[in-house]
Amino acid sequence: MEDRVLIVDDDQGIRQTIRSIVEDLGYACDTAPDGQEALGLVESRRYLCVFTDIMMPRMTGLELIKKIKARDISIPIIVITGYASLEIAIDAMKCGASDFLPKPFKMSQIQILLNKMRGEKTILEENRRFSDTLQLYRIIDNLKGQLEDKAREISSLKAISEKIVSLKGIRDLVGAIVDVSKQLIGNSEVKFYPVRGLPEPSRDNGPMPELQVPDELLAGKIVRVDNSFLDGERHFQTLFPLTIEGQVFGALDVRTETLLDEEAETKILYLLNRSAERMENVALYEGLYENILSTLRSMAKILDARDPHTSQHSTRVTNFSIAIANALGLSAEERDVLYIASSLHDIGKVGIPDSILLKPDRLTEEEFTIIRKHPDIGADILKQLPPMYRETEIIRHHHERYDGKGYPAGIGDNEIPLLSRIITIADAYDAMTSDRPYRKGLAVGMAVEEITRCAGSQFDPELARLFLHKVIGVF
Repeated sequence: MEDRVLIVDDDQGIRQTIRSIVEDLGYACDTAPDGQEALGLVESRRYLCVFTDIMMPRMTGLELIKKIKARDISIPIIVITGYASLEIAIDAMKCGASDFLPKPFKMSQIQILLNKMRGEKTILEENRRFSDTLQLYRIIDNLKGQLEDKAREISSLKAISEKIVSLKGIRDLVGAIVDVSKQLIGNSEVKFYPVRGLPEPSRDNGPMPELQVPDELLAGKIVRVDNSFLDGERHFQTLFPLTIEGQVFGALDVRTETLLDEEAETKILYLLNRSAERMENVALYEGLYENILSTLRSMAKILDARDPHTSQHSTRVTNFSIAIANALGLSAEERDVLYIASSLHDIGKVGIPDSILLKPDRLTEEEFTIIRKHPDIGADILKQLPPMYRETEIIRHHHERYDGKGYPAGIGDNEIPLLSRIITIADAYDAMTSDRPYRKGLAVGMAVEEITRCAGSQFDPELARLFLHKVIGVF
């Protein structure tokens, strides 16, 4: 009689996906949208195993597991779970589930589970023929031990998953692969070698030597090498491929005194698979971010081109701002944020009419009220883009004054973001020294006097002194 599998999930797409994989592997298959219907099928047919979701209408997966096990304790039940519901998966296994299938799932994972269930079925049938009640108790004790081991394994895999998902940069992910591998294996030497397209983790011990990449590794296979003959001591090398969309992008080199067991290799492969998935997401995110940034920079250039008198203003403000940041010793991350915010600080002027923005005479009070809206307009443009949340607030406040008499919020002193205070000085200096339709630009000396006079009122006094001494070179 052919082996038959039951799939229980209220998501039709998931049912059909698993069914297609199971049938391609040569098994018969039934599906049910909830536990109530599944229980009726279990009562009328014999199944090799049951795949079930947890959260379902009419009857939850936990209730279904309990009812199936009350009817026939020998039917293996596999829980379909997402990474965020691993605690629920542990509860399900306490109720009698045999294993779990994490989302997103692959054919290889399902094949391994079904092969395991078929093997366990064969063993169980033999035990039924040849074992007595005492042997059955021993099986139950063994299953209990397996459950405890599986619970520990789930907790370990959950910790790995949370660690990887929390990281945002590919370089951080590469470093985490090495650190987590050392924690998993214990007494070992672990290194990561980029094969193509990935940065190496930061190191303090100089350049990493070249790795001779075996053909088996490039084919996506684990390579195990016994190097004992090199120095007469027990020394094993295991190379794991990091694969993204079918291509090997890196190699994890693990060196131990003994060969890694199957459990250790499984955890390392899980770590690498989760890291590869995260790297794909990070690369996609960074690509979208660069496209957004490119579009905004184009808008800023168009804005500069509207008025020949302010052409290159954003570029000069950016250069002055970064010079101040360097003098302050700000981190690379802070400088990156400042670079973007200063480049786009006047982006809100796209919402100001040309009749005001390009007016050759001084603005009236009413016109000045309109142009004072451009920081809020710029912030409103950027706030729709989650990656720009810091730049949004910096741009919103780049016309605030240190004494609280600026706009749009009228905040002062350290309430104004540091990077906004930097842009305020750079913006004012360039505006004073640049020609405008209604006046010639001030000489550098006069602009220096004005910044000195307004230090503590319009400008942050410490930043003003730093700008004049370190950037302009006034001593």
